[in-house]
Amino acid sequence: MNQRKLGILLSYFNISLQVLIGFLYVPILLHFIGKSEYGLYQLMGSLIAYFSIMDFGLSAAVIRFYAKYKALKDHIGMENILAISVRGYGAVTILALAIGFICYRFLDVIFAGSMTLLEVNEAKQIFLLLLLNIVITLSTMVFRSVINAHERFFFLKGMETIQLIMQPILVVLVLQHHPNAFSVAAVQTLLNFLLSGARVYYCLYDLHIKIHFHYWNHELFSEFKKLALSVFAVSLIDQVFWKTNQIILGIISGTTAVAIYSIASLIYMNYMALSTAISGVYLPHVTGMVARKEPIGKLSELFIQIGRWQYYLLALVATGFIIFGKQFISLWAGPGFEDSYIITLLIIIPFTVDLIQNIGQAILQAMNRYDFRARTYLLTGILNLILAIPLGTRYGGIGCAVATGISMIVGNGFIMNWYYSKEIHLAIISFWKQIGKISFVVIGCLVVGGLINLYLWPRGNILFFGLKILGYTIMYISAIYWIAMNQTEKNKINQILMKFHIS
Repeated sequence: MNQRKLGILLSYFNISLQVLIGFLYVPILLHFIGKSEYGLYQLMGSLIAYFSIMDFGLSAAVIRFYAKYKALKDHIGMENILAISVRGYGAVTILALAIGFICYRFLDVIFAGSMTLLEVNEAKQIFLLLLLNIVITLSTMVFRSVINAHERFFFLKGMETIQLIMQPILVVLVLQHHPNAFSVAAVQTLLNFLLSGARVYYCLYDLHIKIHFHYWNHELFSEFKKLALSVFAVSLIDQVFWKTNQIILGIISGTTAVAIYSIASLIYMNYMALSTAISGVYLPHVTGMVARKEPIGKLSELFIQIGRWQYYLLALVATGFIIFGKQFISLWAGPGFEDSYIITLLIIIPFTVDLIQNIGQAILQAMNRYDFRARTYLLTGILNLILAIPLGTRYGGIGCAVATGISMIVGNGFIMNWYYSKEIHLAIISFWKQIGKISFVVIGCLVVGGLINLYLWPRGNILFFGLKILGYTIMYISAIYWIAMNQTEKNKINQILMKFHIS
């Protein structure tokens, strides 16, 4: 099995593990530290997440250009691009620290109206610790990018698996003696430091990378800067989509509203991970295709092929959540989180359009034409911000979710599909025709599953609830396999089943 397929399988394993752990982890956190402390931790996490975008798109640029030189077997170019990148990351780390300390000084002013003095003091301590976490991440990010470019996904995803398992175990052990949000942040920072060190060691002593400055290439720097700044702009707007709503709610409504929105956020971020598990490992491969100047038709085939597989999986989760999501949140998070169900639906339904097409992002980065996506996201991010403030003030988290959903439809739906079709010349019409045919099967499963859940088994304990989900999953997979999948896809499924001696 090649590293790309292994990376996808490990990604889905990590996602499954994350969902399973999250199902147990969040209620435990709420038990130990309470809704207010949990909301405080999520609020500071949302604020510090802005510093993660101070990567300034360097990671994507490193992967793209390092993979390009690797495909062309240009070792000097590989060493040179790493040397330039290390200097860039050093400057970014210093900048993050400077801005972080400025923000730290103004936290009490920003949240004075919605927090007590004790909450503000604790928030400042958590902020400093998470800022250190970001500094560790930024200063070692180039090594993660190198591992990605080498397509060593077993090690890369393996580190993520270790973090997923160890973090909740260590947090629970610490919370038994120090039950507060600061303890959660402390464990997260320590574990990040250890795993970042492991990635550095792997690059230097297993991949034997060399970081050496050979020459200054103005054309290379111009292309590198164009891609890096484009990815940075998109990352900035991503924070508007995924974190600003929680900041707005924290300012106008307090930590309880943030906690409710955070439950929805955890669900739709896991939903997003289901899609990026596939597309995330394809940037080096797509970059190689572009570097070898393969025809656009092959990229269109890849775009449609990956999009179909992503839609099969995402539609299962989305329809399942429509049917079972309200009861799931009630069992998982407990009472008081009812709005999380509506918030999640308002986001994941329009978000699906972008997620089944996100291999297009890898194509744009490989072509170094990511700047259009950046400009589009800037406009839609502004739209989200303009809508989220009044809607959030009047309708709370649901209003913020409506703003985000509308912005996604405009930016990810209409504008990006136009660009993929007219400028990149991907077969978008063919793509949507195929997605439309699959959707008839998906809607049929949704209707049947919803009616059965509503009229035949509307209630039940946790075991019975799990059996209902399992039954719906079997029905959905059977319908997709026999009705929606083409013969090539069925053959791939049969090959996998034969390897595991299932068929």
